[in-house]
Amino acid sequence: MYSTGPLGMILIIDDDTNITDLLKFNLGSEGFGITVFTDPADVIVTDYPDLRLIIADAMSMEYTGLDLCREMKMDPATAGIPFIICSERDGEDSIIEAFDGGADDYIVKPFSLREMVARIKAMLRRFPGKQRGDGAQRRDSREIMFAPTGLCVDTTTQHVTENGEPVALTKTEYAILIFLLRNQSCFFSRNEICAEVWKDDATVNARIVDTNISRLRKKLGKSGSYIINRYGMGYAFVKELI
Repeated sequence: MYSTGPLGMILIIDDDTNITDLLKFNLGSEGFGITVFTDPADVIVTDYPDLRLIIADAMSMEYTGLDLCREMKMDPATAGIPFIICSERDGEDSIIEAFDGGADDYIVKPFSLREMVARIKAMLRRFPGKQRGDGAQRRDSREIMFAPTGLCVDTTTQHVTENGEPVALTKTEYAILIFLLRNQSCFFSRNEICAEVWKDDATVNARIVDTNISRLRKKLGKSGSYIINRYGMGYAFVKELI
């Protein structure tokens, strides 16, 4: 049994009690329920249905905070939960390794408490949780809906419908849709989309993004018109058409 706050739950994974006590007090006063772990191996994410965010030290142990992050981001049921890695290591290789592992932000210790809280709030604005004011709603941990067009995506079965009608997508088209839908109104370049969808495949030409998005738009019908391209900015799934 755990006690959540009105704004949901945040998990903090760190063995430095000075840091965890400070964050627990300040984030708790903001309205979040806080649960602290000293070992990422003890964390079972599905035990926290109101989980909004995880903050974890990279940690030098057999199973690290970054290992937990990788596992979460590979599971469709937890991939949408934002994950912040904290570490005393500020080298470029460590930072790139964290982002390649799925981290949504990287904060170097020692950090300013004001900066940490500000970055947490910014992260939660990007990932508003189950009820979203931008037209997309999560009815449960598996389903994402875009209300203006009746678009519905089941992230477990990867089944996509629009107004109840099935939409047949390739694996690549689905990956692009999920990425843009989870980051509404954020513009991404071809290279950024390529890195997200094709990962480390150096043989992929960034122009293939145009081809896949063109097909995706046609298959989605009305929902496809919400995927826009702006010169110098890239592609985005927007909240509303102007």
